[in-house]
Amino acid sequence: MNSQILDKVQASGVCGIKKMELKKIFGSDAESSLETLIKDDQVIVDNKGIAYYVWSKENYLSHISQNDPKFKILSKIVKNLEDTVRQLQSPKPSEPTIDFENLFNKEITALSTSLGWVPFAAIRQKICQEHNITTEKFYSQASSLIEANQSKYEISTGGQEGVLVRGLLHGYVRRL
Repeated sequence: MNSQILDKVQASGVCGIKKMELKKIFGSDAESSLETLIKDDQVIVDNKGIAYYVWSKENYLSHISQNDPKFKILSKIVKNLEDTVRQLQSPKPSEPTIDFENLFNKEITALSTSLGWVPFAAIRQKICQEHNITTEKFYSQASSLIEANQSKYEISTGGQEGVLVRGLLHGYVRRL
């Protein structure tokens, strides 16, 4: 009997079927079968006006999403939240890794004068253009490299751009 009632409820679609209608069709045993189906989460009973209606879970969700403005708002919020969580969990495309120290050293060698000094701007232009990195990232990595290897590099004040050390702009670099 449970499967017959469930088939009838599913066939009723989004509109649902009156509980009294089921009792008329299936007799007094319909109440106990409905209780079993409710406990098994196969049907949902809710009032619509003054009558009680029975829906399958999928049809009930469709019904309330069409007819209940509060549910519409909440379902949109939940969907946006799910999308946000999905975006946060999806792996970000990783930036191509570059060996900044070798690139930096190569450009110093290629661009240095007879004394070995090279403007940071010239090095930045070459590396940023060839490897598509931002000026901020270049100077961040250059500062870190020079700070970590003070015995390998010497910096000098001057120039229009460069690294800041103790409040002074150092626009020239050379390898020691």
